[in-house]
Amino acid sequence: MDLRQLDYLDAVVRTGSFTGAAAEMHVAQPAVSQMIKRLERELGTTLIDRGSKRPTEAGEVLLRRARRAVAELDAARSEVTDLIGLETGTVRAGAIHWLEPLDLAGLLGAFTAKHPRIAVDLREFDARVMFDMLRDREMDLVFSNISPGDALPAGLERRLLFTEPLVVGVGTDHPFAGRRSIRLDELHTEALIAFRSGSAFRDTVDAAFGSLSPAPPIRYESSDLIAVRNLVAAGLGVALMPQSLADSPEPRIAALTIAPDPPQRTVALTWRRDLSGSPAGQAFLNLALDWISVAT
Repeated sequence: MDLRQLDYLDAVVRTGSFTGAAAEMHVAQPAVSQMIKRLERELGTTLIDRGSKRPTEAGEVLLRRARRAVAELDAARSEVTDLIGLETGTVRAGAIHWLEPLDLAGLLGAFTAKHPRIAVDLREFDARVMFDMLRDREMDLVFSNISPGDALPAGLERRLLFTEPLVVGVGTDHPFAGRRSIRLDELHTEALIAFRSGSAFRDTVDAAFGSLSPAPPIRYESSDLIAVRNLVAAGLGVALMPQSLADSPEPRIAALTIAPDPPQRTVALTWRRDLSGSPAGQAFLNLALDWISVAT
């Protein structure tokens, strides 16, 4: 008895005919009949009633057991495939540069400790670029800011991780440095240091200044929020930045609360809905969601 014989028997019962089974198995009808007869000779009993094409009692018993066996073999095949993927796979993750207070390094360390043979390909791009890469299957998951009013792209899933307020960062010698809060319309004569346009964070900043006319002139743009902070510390302008960045150590700056309603940045984890096709990526996602839930 082999699995091929059992597949033919199952096909006859499901389709209700030898002809239907032959079409499903992509063989000639006599091949199905011969296979069933061979199986019946081996077991010494009739398995299919030739009139109704329904299984006999013996056929029912055999099919019940056979279907369980096939299901177990399919599960075993899937588990072996997943195991191979976990042993040799690569996680393709994207992340923006500034993720604090999320400890991405801690998450990567926990994943490597659990799956030491999986490589992690970590890349940094703007959120929009990374979402395109997700849709094109060039990435598995992405940690990023979310633009105000941003809709979830088709085919993707998302977990919101945290929000934090933006503050106005100024140099310690700036006239505003001794204040605790500020309105955005007070910045219209200040030189602004901004993160690069086209990014989700820049969208958040532009939305915050959206109702001001005119908006503060932009003196410097940078693709690195830490560089933005350093330019502020050097007294070259003022900047809207995440609270966590303003609170980081040297060089010192002064951080002012934005009144009356501080704009917020939102950070999320986004992944492909069909990530189950990547065992390594699915393993990273599962750990990330558990790890983040515990951390927060």
